[in-house]
Parts: sequence; C-alpha cells; structure tokens
Amino acid sequence: GINAEYGEGLLIFNGGTVCDDYFNITAAHLICQDMGFGSAKSWTVNRASWSYRVDMPTSLDDIRCGPSAENFWRDCLYDSENEDCDHSEDVFLTCGEMDDDDDEELTGSEFSLVDKKGNSFNESGMEGLLLFRDGTVCDDSFNNFAADLICKAMGFESAKNWRHGYFNSTNDRYGIRLDDVYCNSTHTSIEDCQYNVEDHNCEHSEDVILACTKEERGVYRLQKTGQSWAVGIAFKRKYDHPQIEGWLCDDGLTDRTATWLCQDQLRFRYGKRAPSGGILDGKPYLRTNLSCLYEECSDLGYGDNGLTCDNDTERAAIYCYNALQEYDVNVQSFDVTPKGKVVIKLRLKYLKEGEVFSGHGDRAKSQISVEYCGQPVKLKGVYGQGGRYKISGKTSGRCESQCYTIKIGDEFSHGTAC
Repeated sequence: GINAEYGEGLLIFNGGTVCDDYFNITAAHLICQDMGFGSAKSWTVNRASWSYRVDMPTSLDDIRCGPSAENFWRDCLYDSENEDCDHSEDVFLTCGEMDDDDDEELTGSEFSLVDKKGNSFNESGMEGLLLFRDGTVCDDSFNNFAADLICKAMGFESAKNWRHGYFNSTNDRYGIRLDDVYCNSTHTSIEDCQYNVEDHNCEHSEDVILACTKEERGVYRLQKTGQSWAVGIAFKRKYDHPQIEGWLCDDGLTDRTATWLCQDQLRFRYGKRAPSGGILDGKPYLRTNLSCLYEECSDLGYGDNGLTCDNDTERAAIYCYNALQEYDVNVQSFDVTPKGKVVIKLRLKYLKEGEVFSGHGDRAKSQISVEYCGQPVKLKGVYGQGGRYKISGKTSGRCESQCYTIKIGDEFSHGTAC
C-alpha cells in the first residue's frame, strides 16, 4: 500500500520510493484521497535530510493520471520497474482535508512565495512563484493593485514586478487555488478585492510569478507652477504629510497618464500633457517613463530602464481641468481662388474653463484639418508657431456658399454654416 503522514512526507509504495517522472498534481490528489485525505496540498522532490532512503528501492515510476483517472488512483497508469530514477527524484507529498465550500474568504496570511526549488522565502526583490493555500494563483484579471496588496499582506512594502508563466518545473507540483483576482485603487487590503477560490479555468502557464520589495515606493504629488502642475515624487517614510523630494521625467508621459494624475491627486475630470519644465528647488529626477492605462499605472526608478533625462528641462508637467478641451479659433482670413487654392490665416488658443493656456508647444498644429463646402481640403502645410498659423491647401474650386469647417482632432470644430 501507499503510506504517508499528515503534512509533508516521503511517499512510499510497497516499501520503496516513488519517482517524479510524469508525476503531477492530479496524481497527488488521487493518491492522497486513496490514503483517506481530502486532497493534496502540494508535492516536491529531493529532500536531502531523508538520509535513510538511500537503502530503499524505487518502487514506482512513470505515473500517468490522465482524464480517465479523474476519480480513482487505481485508474492511473504506472511502471513498477524503475530503469532511470535515483533518489534525487523521490516524491514528497503533502496531504490535507478538502476545503469546505463555506471557506471561500481568503486572508493575506495565506499567501507565500517559493523559489525554483519549492522553498519559501521573504527576500526583497527576489522573484518567486506566488502560492495561495499551497497552490498557485492564476493571472486572470490580476493587476498591479493586486500585486501590491498581496506583497503588503506578506510583509513587504509593495510589488517590484510580476509576470505569468512557468517557473522552472515548480508549477506542476501544485494545484491552482486562486483565480480572477481583481483589485483597484479603492481597495486597501487583498481581502477587499474580488476573487474565486478553487474555481478556475486556468493552466499553469498562467501562474503568477511575483517579486516584492521592502523599499518604499514613491507616491505622486502635484505642485502648481503657473498654469500647469509639476509632477513630483514623495515618500511617506519621512513625513506624516509627504513632501516632494524629486521629479518625474517626461519620458513616455501621455495625456492618458496626465488624466489619471489629475483624477487621482486633484479630483479633476481631465488632464493633458503640458510643456515640460525645468528642475525646481534643485531636486533630482526620481522616476521616468510613468505609464497609466485606465486606473492602472506602472513606472520605473530613474534610469532603471535605460532611459535618462539628458538635461534639466525635461520635468514632467500636466494641465488639469473639469471641462472638455476647447480652443479659441480666430479666423483672420479664408481665401479660395477660382482654381481652388486655399489660404487661411488664423490664431489659436487653448481654452479650459475660460482660462487661456499659452505656450502649448503647437501641439494642436498637427491635428488641424479643413473642410470647404462639405468637402475635405487637401492640405499642403500648416505654417507658423505660437498659435499664429497660415494654412495652405487645395480644393476642387470655389463654391457659392463659401462655408468652411476647421477641425482640431476629433473633438473640436469651428466654422460657418453651409
């Protein structure tokens, strides 16, 4: 028969050890159930402290428990004649009781990280396979917020990074215990998040691999500088009310990220990237390449990704506002020759809640398009700077109504009725 004690034990079959060739979590479950336990918690190989097993034979090899062996160990296939195993491949098994249906609420203390040998660790910055109740965690719906909260539950400050996939051969030793973990910025602990315990549709190629850090992550703080806001970095470790200790470099800054910063820090509805500014207060760059998608953001410490700010005029800056983006368009002249040559002179300013934002770096210049009498004008160029532009283009000829529409991107248009 098969014998093992409750907890982790060397698996014995007819007086000999069991080789790990083709062994998987399905075989582990069925063997534990055959011994009267509810299920397998985990399995591993090669515990060097079991010195007495060198005198034992290897009694079982090539265990295959496929779809036909979903219920009983006796339905599995195996080889009782070992030809290629040694005791470094011996299976160690942990059995336990089946989780009750009402035990669906998780706690942060149920998470752990293991290295490629299956050993638990709590080292800062080290990557490991994430376990929950001695099983893996599927990456469905998993995000940066979930990674942070799980790391905090394990005693770290935050997540350094995470990915999914196989972690050497470690994954196959465990069942998949947790799926559909979803957290957002309103959640303060992993217990507050959404998740599914045991019920999953995953494979081990989707297992979460996580690295946590005990170094404190900076938080973003915005400082008003004229019409825009400088993006600063603060740390809670030094102040009850964190103060800015450095700046975000403008590498990779987008309007989407600006909107997230405005919403998160100042409760504005919208944001736009503003012209970059110079270093303030003699403080250094601390972050670069901040990127936000919807409510999820990620960044790297300055220089960590090979990007650098070449000078002191690349400090990230943003505009925050509550009204949709608008422009003040002053058409000074709109001329069309009989042969269809179009020449337009105009002045353009940003408007947000009635406040004029100057120095916009001619961002709208490349977004200008023109229609004349309901037909698009083929533009040859938009010339000028600082909001004073001359537009040159070509149309099929003059029309009687002389109506026109000047568009800036997809959101704004200005013109006369046809």
